[in-house]
Amino acid sequence: MMSESFANCVPLVACCIAVFHDLRTREIPDWLPILMILLFTLRWILGGASLPWWHHIGGGLVALAIGLVVGYGDRFGGGDIKLFATIGLWFGLFAVVPLALWIAIAGLPLAVIAAARKQNDFAYAPAILVGVCVHVWAPNLLQQLAS
Repeated sequence: MMSESFANCVPLVACCIAVFHDLRTREIPDWLPILMILLFTLRWILGGASLPWWHHIGGGLVALAIGLVVGYGDRFGGGDIKLFATIGLWFGLFAVVPLALWIAIAGLPLAVIAAARKQNDFAYAPAILVGVCVHVWAPNLLQQLAS
């Protein structure tokens, strides 16, 4: 069985790769979410997924829906949407909203800087990486802050 800490390395590494590409080329390569789906499937087959299958599928679908809604205004690109959907698949349904919140909080300073520079868009993968880091290293932080 794959340990959770090892399993959490996959989305962290994927987000680091996405940041590298997004900052250099303003695109996240399509192979990255595909690789994450394949690795998740392997994780599932090896018994490393701790949640029921529908929980992960639901997480991916809800993350995809959120990404499509946010991406409607061209602020969240296609690569960001696919990356967020695979992160939702990886972590499951109940992780999607807290992840979206942390990603939005991390993206706010990036949006302010882009607006100050009069840029229409900016690399959002760094905000996704921050959101995933908060989720991995402090998964209950939102609940702790609420109480």
